Amino acid sequence: MKKTFYLLFGLLMSLQVAQAQKAISGSVTGADTGEPLIGASIIVKGTTQGTITDVDGKFTVKLMDDNDVLEISYIGYETKEVIVGDQSIIDISLAPGIELSEVVVVGYTTQRKQDLTGSVAVVEMKPLKNNSSGNVMQAMQGRVPGLYIEKDGSPNGSNSRILIRGANTLGNNDPLYIIDGIPTTRPEVFQNMNPANIASVQVLKDASAESIYGSRASNGVIIVTTKNGGDTDGKVVFQFNTSIAAQSEKSMRFTMLNSIDRGRALWQASVNDGQDPAAGYGDIYNYSWNNDFANPILSSVTLKPNVGGDPNTPVGDTDWQSVMYKTGIITKNDLTASYGNKNSSLEINFGQLKNTGMLRNTGYDRLSGSINALTRAFNDKVRFGTNLRVANSNETLTARDLGGASTTFLAVTLAPTIPVYQKDGSTFAGASGAGYSDRNNPLHMQYISRWNNANRLSAFGNAFLEIQPLKNLYFKSNIGADNATFLNKVITPTFSEGAFNRTTNSLSFDQNHYLSTTWSNTVRYDWNLNEKNDFKFLIGTEFIKTDIDFQSTKKEGYALQSEEYFTLNAGTGNTTVTGGSTGNRLFSQFARIDYNYSDKYLVAVTLRRDGSSRFGEDNRYGIFPAASLGWRLDREAFMINSGVFDELKLRVGAGRVGNQQIGDLARFGLFDTRYGTTQAQLVGGFWEQYMNIGTAYALSGANTGTLPSGFVQTQAANSSLKWETTDEINVGTDFAFLKNKVFGSFDYFTRKTTGILITPPVAATLGEGQTKAVNGASKSNKGWEFMAGYRGSAGNDLKYNITANITHFRDKITELPENVRPAYAGNIDNTIIGHSQFDIFGYKTDGLFQSQADVEAAPTQIGAGPGRIKYVDINDDGVINSFDQTWIGTTLPAAEYGLRLDMTYKKLDITVFGSGVAGREGFDVYTVFNNLMRGRENVGPGVFNGWTPQNTDTNVPALTLKDNNGEGRTSDYFIVNTSYFKLRNIQLGYNITPKSIFSNLRIYGMADNLFWTKSKSYLSPDPERIDLDPVPIPKTFTLGINASF
Repeated sequence: MKKTFYLLFGLLMSLQVAQAQKAISGSVTGADTGEPLIGASIIVKGTTQGTITDVDGKFTVKLMDDNDVLEISYIGYETKEVIVGDQSIIDISLAPGIELSEVVVVGYTTQRKQDLTGSVAVVEMKPLKNNSSGNVMQAMQGRVPGLYIEKDGSPNGSNSRILIRGANTLGNNDPLYIIDGIPTTRPEVFQNMNPANIASVQVLKDASAESIYGSRASNGVIIVTTKNGGDTDGKVVFQFNTSIAAQSEKSMRFTMLNSIDRGRALWQASVNDGQDPAAGYGDIYNYSWNNDFANPILSSVTLKPNVGGDPNTPVGDTDWQSVMYKTGIITKNDLTASYGNKNSSLEINFGQLKNTGMLRNTGYDRLSGSINALTRAFNDKVRFGTNLRVANSNETLTARDLGGASTTFLAVTLAPTIPVYQKDGSTFAGASGAGYSDRNNPLHMQYISRWNNANRLSAFGNAFLEIQPLKNLYFKSNIGADNATFLNKVITPTFSEGAFNRTTNSLSFDQNHYLSTTWSNTVRYDWNLNEKNDFKFLIGTEFIKTDIDFQSTKKEGYALQSEEYFTLNAGTGNTTVTGGSTGNRLFSQFARIDYNYSDKYLVAVTLRRDGSSRFGEDNRYGIFPAASLGWRLDREAFMINSGVFDELKLRVGAGRVGNQQIGDLARFGLFDTRYGTTQAQLVGGFWEQYMNIGTAYALSGANTGTLPSGFVQTQAANSSLKWETTDEINVGTDFAFLKNKVFGSFDYFTRKTTGILITPPVAATLGEGQTKAVNGASKSNKGWEFMAGYRGSAGNDLKYNITANITHFRDKITELPENVRPAYAGNIDNTIIGHSQFDIFGYKTDGLFQSQADVEAAPTQIGAGPGRIKYVDINDDGVINSFDQTWIGTTLPAAEYGLRLDMTYKKLDITVFGSGVAGREGFDVYTVFNNLMRGRENVGPGVFNGWTPQNTDTNVPALTLKDNNGEGRTSDYFIVNTSYFKLRNIQLGYNITPKSIFSNLRIYGMADNLFWTKSKSYLSPDPERIDLDPVPIPKTFTLGINASF
């Protein structure tokens, strides 16, 4: 009876509790995007009761009282509190926050952003999600202070230069990439990643942040963390992104002369030289003129009907840029499937990218996939995760003609009188007869290269196990691999084109296999001594094994010329095979201590010891320490009471990092075989005179010094070879005020790199052991970075963010051995010491000579005459020669800056981003072809403003085909202001509220490189195109869809 009574009583009480509880449902969205926030936290304030939002941003939570307060939070957004009252449905919009509580990956561990003491840039990933190139790194251009990126329009989206805080060494300046804890020096691993799969990117810029990576960190570190699916409440969530883009380089084209105008220019130049124009160009043009060199008058110019007198090749009027380029189409698709609960998560991603290329017969396609998984066990005390991404790409890029000229160069410079095809409309035409260069038809060169293909297959991944055996004690083991194969197939068929032909066909394969495995183990302990003293300890070891195998194979003599027949077995001619293997090992120990006192005073100390097989026994190990301090002034009582700053932190750090990019064999003495080869048997040339022929070691071991066969030493050993070391000091501040509406940071840094690894050029030392790697140079680098932003709103519907950044750095060489200096710009009297390797060395000019009296009054200058460029006598010795060269410009800017606007209005969103460089004086490639006459290549219309006795108010020299004055030499005549600003990207999106299938649907339009501003003195159309070999950077127009379901 008692049991029955207690049971009834219990049921009654539970019914009363159930009646007292109140169910509240609602949704959480981001105020900046309007998109649902998946996994946002909803907590009943003052309790442990709560939930998270599902894949649609929706939630349901039970309350005990109408007076309960819900606390809603999400990383990157401001936390919001809502009093429930009598509401049963609550829709909440979170405003973007200052992200102080954001967790940042800093090297083998994480930190709150507010606790950072080093210079670390956290890259905002949202603007990078939809980029047309498929290259995440390109999309970061101008967005990160201190990160300098140059690019071109190649369909594979490659970058030509990546610098973090300038150039710190004379060799490879590429940064180190850390992806899910696994290092790689191959930039394509990061560049080929799908942005949809990336959770965060951090750029470590100063030594105090980088030193945990020791000998590989002197060029900066980029840390990438991928997504693992997250908690989707047991549902499968799909994200699909698709886009199509059109690319055009028309606005970047150079204005060049047509056939008749080129004939007029050649006539004027010939007459100026006192030469009969018909003698040089009579096979191309008919000239009607008065034959009076003292007072020449041209009546007409007409074209000969055929090229070189060949009736099958009618003369043309070809715009080669229009012939070579077309509209490129880019299609990009990626599908992500995510699944997770509180204990495990999985994310699978598939991506496809195809770029048909703007240059004809080029293209790029890539397939990629990734799997990321994480599982937790034993109350989150054990974590196991794995990440794997695979990418396979094929590319056919710019071809070269028989003389080595690129087809992009020929598209600008080839004579317009050469037609594309012969009379039959299908046979490629070429130059023949007098007056033409020895260059080939660029469309023909691209066509016969259509079977060429470079294939890259890479797999990059890791697996880790993290165990928490005791409270706040964590052990983590992480093993990963970077595996890549490269196979480049080049088919060179025989052909005949005009006066040129190739008589031997061949098939070549260049291939290599790269494998780098990493095993790291760390122990981390968080020690909260008391409320004010907080310590974090980290110790670890890391072993990296890297091997590369390479081989080149060439076979000649193919009876048939079809893509299928070009196989190695089908060739009957010469066979050439070369190859080898190399590798290196790195074993490291490292430690880090972080100390936080009262959340106001921050200290971080790191130490790493690296041992590398690349260095000899004398200097195999290097030690790289660093320390940094932080002071959060906003937490001081006198600042809290003022109410001015929401954040104000001062940072200072100092440390040492290293560089080991010297190659695997630099420390060894190397020998090469010289079987039966003597100096006389070598084809005469520049380098042959320095080869060690005839001073070989016999195979029997005897050495007479004059043997025709045996071995020669090509590199001397250096057991003292050691690390490059970079010492850096960084001082910075982070700030925010006006309720976090205004925020920003400033950093000043100074670096000094010593022991730079260099190899003197062959010509520097003769005889055996002619090269030797040494630590022989030093550099310094100083600069600053500033970033500021503003978050604003107007009413409830309009919200906007404005951010700007600017960076300045300047590096210079402070020490360089004399036997190495000939490899760099400068001369004996004016060396590169005190200048950057990116500085330009040449002559200064002082306008044009206006008369013979002007020539006679000037220093002696070979080729001087009225209308010729006047060079400055720098050393005042009365003669213009190589000793009058000086430093006249630099290819690096004084400042790089970026500006971004993000704005939302109801369901609309718009992003506008631009960046540029300032204070840069560099080479204008168009001036060479627009202002100077060239006898075998086409030129621009600027030559018609050439100096004459009647046209003296010009800076264009008198036209000449002789160039006795050497006006093509490097001089400030070609150096102009190359500063610019580009509207890099503008994106307009609209969020549709779907009724079924989709949980979120967004359509967008995007334009890249829409317009730009530049100096009037810069004649080239695009200030980023500094030479004619790269494909121009195009304008790109994109339509796309982002869908979740």
